[in-house]
Amino acid sequence: MAEQTFSVDGLHCEGCVATITTALTSLDPVSAVSIDLDTKGTSTVRITTDVELTRQQVQEALDGNGSFSVIA
Repeated sequence: MAEQTFSVDGLHCEGCVATITTALTSLDPVSAVSIDLDTKGTSTVRITTDVELTRQQVQEALDGNGSFSVIA
């Protein structure tokens, strides 16, 4: 298992954290998600997975769940 870190904009509250956690844990290779919430900037999302995910795969999982953007 590997841990990947992504920077995500658009999180404003614990509800956003729950939404993103649910969206990402629905991906088959993901076994865990942890998020350091920054309501005034970019939050850090850590994903534990068996298979490395691309930025695009993470963004696609978040699309339709709010105005969340994975930044480079």
